[in-house]
Amino acid sequence: MDAPAFLQCSFGVNVAVVTADHLLVVSRRADNVRSGAGLWGSSVNEGLSRHIDSAGRTTPDLYDVARRGMREELSLEPHEYTLTMLAFVLDVERRQWSTHFTAHLTELTGDALQSRISRGVADRWEHQSIEYVPFRPADVVRHLLRPDRIRRWAPVTPALFHLALVHTHGRSAVERAEVQVVRRLR
Repeated sequence: MDAPAFLQCSFGVNVAVVTADHLLVVSRRADNVRSGAGLWGSSVNEGLSRHIDSAGRTTPDLYDVARRGMREELSLEPHEYTLTMLAFVLDVERRQWSTHFTAHLTELTGDALQSRISRGVADRWEHQSIEYVPFRPADVVRHLLRPDRIRRWAPVTPALFHLALVHTHGRSAVERAEVQVVRRLR
């Protein structure tokens, strides 16, 4: 009961999913979820569950948690994507620890993924809408900075998308695009 604030926390995974035709999957959390209700966020957001992710007394495998989220939220199976861990993150204000991943779909396009999702997913209540943004630095940055969105992002999402872009396009290209987009907004 007297644990320091940084130990009073949850742990989850956030995944930036990129389709085979290079579209970033951006989701809007449902209004009835406990964390981040109504906010735009990562493609997949999954909290660790002691009962689901720890078989007996074993340590949870963060890749398995990400895979579970991919299956439950987007109906994707591990053979359909490559999964790469990008970073460990701490949202100090909300006391949430997280691991950031990127997943690149090997064959499914945005249209094919949308068609699959429309047939139903296990956690259908978690997202109220999904958008597809061209996975190019300038397009993603413009999307993040849209006037109707700029204050509606889940806290870890901009960093996740930035890291996913850097992983794919390289730091210099991403930083150049960010500077150009911000300059045009002034």
